[in-house]
Amino acid sequence: MDEQNNRVHGIAYGKLYIAGEYAILEDYSKAIITSVPKKIISFIEPANKTTIFDNMHNTEITMDDDHINFTHIQQLIKFIRDYTNKYDEFSLTIFNELITENKKYGLGSSGAVLVSITKAMLNYYKIPFDNIKIFKIVTLFSLLNGIKGSMGDVAASCYDSIIFYQKFSTQKMEQIIDQYNPYEIIDNIEWPGLIIEEINVKANIEMIAKWTGEIIDTKIHVKAWEEMKKELNSKTFGFTSKINHILEQRRYKKFIERSNQLVIRLKLYLQKENGELIIPIIRDIRKNLLYLEQISNIPMETIAMKKFIMKYPCGKQSGSGSGDMVLGFRVTNSDKFKVTLDLTKL
Repeated sequence: MDEQNNRVHGIAYGKLYIAGEYAILEDYSKAIITSVPKKIISFIEPANKTTIFDNMHNTEITMDDDHINFTHIQQLIKFIRDYTNKYDEFSLTIFNELITENKKYGLGSSGAVLVSITKAMLNYYKIPFDNIKIFKIVTLFSLLNGIKGSMGDVAASCYDSIIFYQKFSTQKMEQIIDQYNPYEIIDNIEWPGLIIEEINVKANIEMIAKWTGEIIDTKIHVKAWEEMKKELNSKTFGFTSKINHILEQRRYKKFIERSNQLVIRLKLYLQKENGELIIPIIRDIRKNLLYLEQISNIPMETIAMKKFIMKYPCGKQSGSGSGDMVLGFRVTNSDKFKVTLDLTKL
């Protein structure tokens, strides 16, 4: 813990999905996610009254103020105080590098904010923690407050590295939440299916991440995905539509299975000292996402994104379809994996 004049901080990292988009919303599905050289830092220092300030909204509020952009932060502070049973007041300042002109780059700002605050608060209250504890606190808070998603962004924000992430079972976690209190769930219970592993990357690959300039709300795509799944699970249709329905379910299952297979292959080859092995896997991951576009009508790539990808041996979107970030990959003469961020508009 860095401590100066009683001020402490917590760091969370921006993230980019390398593989596993959309499929990762399914229980036990898999993804590979990397941190990026942009972050969020939350600073906390003693105060007579708790205040919250961030550079995105350039606004300071108290815990009693009603402000739509700070609701989840206020709720998280209360949740952590109840979890730690510590209620000392403080001044919280959030410095966010994942934005430009009050717009998000698409590097995981929402989850990263919660991660950075959680790390800072545990430092302030002198509670020991590791990245798994931070993930569980933020994810349990999110589940209890109706924040949906795979939580892969939360996992990636905890680590300054590339991680392999397997999503926990949402259904089993709901049962656990009904039976146990937050302290037990965070500190004493294994989460069914959850795997977070740092990958020792040896492949000599550079990943160029280009900002499209588009501002995409991931929640919109998550909602579209949930609506598609709801239709697939519907049981009200005639004979002909039932045949089509079965075909759609099979296509959907094929996408999920293929995504998980490719993630496992990519994890293996990232650990080998041969960047050339990565190129065909990324191409297959992109093909699978375009297959999802075909069966779901959820747009994956704009024309500008396609042109960018064509400049490199392989490439793909990152995160939501037609989204904020597009990736290009190329083999380098270096012996390290490199992430290059280009945050000028595509």
